[in-house]
Amino acid sequence: MRCGECSEFRANYLDQLIIIQVQLESFSPAVDTWEMDITQKHSVAAEMKVLGTNLLKGRDYLLAAEKYGLALKLLVSDGCRAVPEDNHEEKICLIRMNISLCFMKMNAYDGVIYHSKFVLDCFDNPELAVQIPKCQEHIIKTLYRRAWAYCHINEFEDCKRDVSRIFDLDPDHVETTKLLGVVEGRVKQNDKMMSNNLRNMFR
Repeated sequence: MRCGECSEFRANYLDQLIIIQVQLESFSPAVDTWEMDITQKHSVAAEMKVLGTNLLKGRDYLLAAEKYGLALKLLVSDGCRAVPEDNHEEKICLIRMNISLCFMKMNAYDGVIYHSKFVLDCFDNPELAVQIPKCQEHIIKTLYRRAWAYCHINEFEDCKRDVSRIFDLDPDHVETTKLLGVVEGRVKQNDKMMSNNLRNMFR
């Protein structure tokens, strides 16, 4: 569409014909990523994060992950990390945490593990950790999401390792206690299935 042009959309709703007319008042092309300066990148990244959060609240997890991904891409691009800006690494960690939550809601286990690992590596890295307020709640959330994902792909040892770290920080963490019960149930189920398979093989 060009400025001033109109488009018409027709749809049936409850046996009624709905006609929507849209007129383009103005249009300005967005600046390409490689043409942005550092300030623009941070500004657009902040906008994408807000859009992602609104979509996450609206349970549009796929689109939310896409917006968070755009924000992350800008923040880790060349030059951005070199800016002496406060809490830059923290911004990246929070976005990765939000992406992992989106993937968790979509049962995309590998995505949860991938982004959670980055977050936990930052907290465990002495050079990066000084730039990030070591919020215990963030660590527990990230460990829980990764443990949950490990449980669902039957990586029980990795899951139990993360569960153990959570209990070291919060022995009474309710969600992790529930998850541990699920893990134990799945381990028993898998052991029984394997036992039955072996029995059938040697009949």
